[in-house]
Amino acid sequence: MSDAQRHLFDLSQYPIEEKQLQFSPINGPVWTGNKARLIQRYLRYFTFITKHGTYIDVCAGPQEPDHTHTWAAKLVLEAKPHWLRHFVFFEENDTSFGHLSDMVSAQPKIKGRDIVQKHGDMNRLLPEYLAENPIRDTEATFCLLDQRTFECDWATVKYLATHKKGGNKIEQFYFLAQKWLDRSVAAITIDKKARMERWWGTGGWETLIKKPSVERGAFLAERFKNELGYKYAYAFPIFEKPAEQGNGATMFYMIHASDHEEAPKLMFRAYRTVVAPLEPIEQLEMELGHLEQTADDAKAV
Repeated sequence: MSDAQRHLFDLSQYPIEEKQLQFSPINGPVWTGNKARLIQRYLRYFTFITKHGTYIDVCAGPQEPDHTHTWAAKLVLEAKPHWLRHFVFFEENDTSFGHLSDMVSAQPKIKGRDIVQKHGDMNRLLPEYLAENPIRDTEATFCLLDQRTFECDWATVKYLATHKKGGNKIEQFYFLAQKWLDRSVAAITIDKKARMERWWGTGGWETLIKKPSVERGAFLAERFKNELGYKYAYAFPIFEKPAEQGNGATMFYMIHASDHEEAPKLMFRAYRTVVAPLEPIEQLEMELGHLEQTADDAKAV
């Protein structure tokens, strides 16, 4: 591994306000086949603190319908304990929405759980939905933005970050398609400037493209802190292949943005252990259940 690659795995490169968190380097255990498991595992950890939560997925259909073990919406719905109470799924593609509806219909009925499905462009439907169904400031809320390349407008990301008027912001898991970024930009032949500015939110998208690939994740993570006001934001690389096969290319960066001080530590733990068997509930209760909740979380339980 080169020095240029190695610094990607050392999360101590990021300055953290108020409390410095020191992480040892990590050796990329997450590859494309289990990125959905990373989300599932992290949420499992976090709900041992909150005991509740709302989960939003803006591209909720399966990217590979024949490989449901890579489908985040399905894995999160099936995760135990069933402490996430509210689910909101958006999907624009007709076929993918059909798969999503079938999967949701097959889920067992769980008391206190509700699942909303919206068919259409999440950039339009998500603000409309949240305007009509605002998230309480005390509700722990997580949003997955696993876009294919440029589907998610920056205005949508900003809306999520500013939706709550108090408490912790909606936590975001934003995927940057590093592997396809340059060729996707080159392939846009009509209204490239307009499309890229919708995605990036400003006229500075060229700055990202000009950066070396190893710097793009951290550069975007800084936007979540500096422009959107998140206390913590880290870029986690998602690789082409498992570590034992040499990792291969960086396919995605997952930007994890949160205000909760336990969030970076829990995500780091999920990243490092994603391929390991899930810990028994009793173990997590002992390790995580005692963590002090924020005042806002405590009111929501």
